[in-house]
Amino acid sequence: MDSLAVRNNFRSVRRRALRIAFLGLFAGGSLFATAVPARAGSTDEASAFLLSLTTRAIEQLTNPSVPEDERKARFRTLFRENFDLPKIGHFVLGRYGRGTPVPVLNDFLATFEDVMVERFAPQFAGYGDTRFRVGTVRPVENRDQFIVGSAITPPESETEVKIDWRLRHKDGQFKVLDIIGEGVSMALTLRAEYGSVLKSSGGKVEELVVLLRDRLGAQSTAAN
Repeated sequence: MDSLAVRNNFRSVRRRALRIAFLGLFAGGSLFATAVPARAGSTDEASAFLLSLTTRAIEQLTNPSVPEDERKARFRTLFRENFDLPKIGHFVLGRYGRGTPVPVLNDFLATFEDVMVERFAPQFAGYGDTRFRVGTVRPVENRDQFIVGSAITPPESETEVKIDWRLRHKDGQFKVLDIIGEGVSMALTLRAEYGSVLKSSGGKVEELVVLLRDRLGAQSTAAN
């Protein structure tokens, strides 16, 4: 296999893992966890947060009768409320975000949110037969973070897919920082994808924004 084929195969694996990670959030079927009262920032509360988020997502997103625009609007709300978008966005940009003017960063974050909505929201229609299990929760040493283990079993399959969630607890709230599906990090995958574009554009975040908007426009045109 030549180097180009190897790179393409690697990208394919990363995209599949990223898709599985997000589908884990919106998995339906049986939920093997129980929300329990706990003190703020405890491992039990981290588990309860993830269970609550998953339950709400099941109720709002997996019904195939929900119009696509409405599904996207619901996904956007859940994403804004439960993911630490600024933290994820700055991590994804890496060193290229340093020194970038605030208006450009804000423009990137808004565009990044649109990309996530368009990329993942349509995939959840009718995805209500997946089993989801919340597992072990472990604190991240010297940080306000937790790793919550979970597993999903896709429809018509008996094989579990392991998914870890990195949560941050700050100001009395939990937020998702990363999802690791099949050992592949959502945040690192996006950082690699965008980093390649930024490197070729001389590190200009505004050029990445233009490219992402062009892609969104092409997707919208194709859908219509």
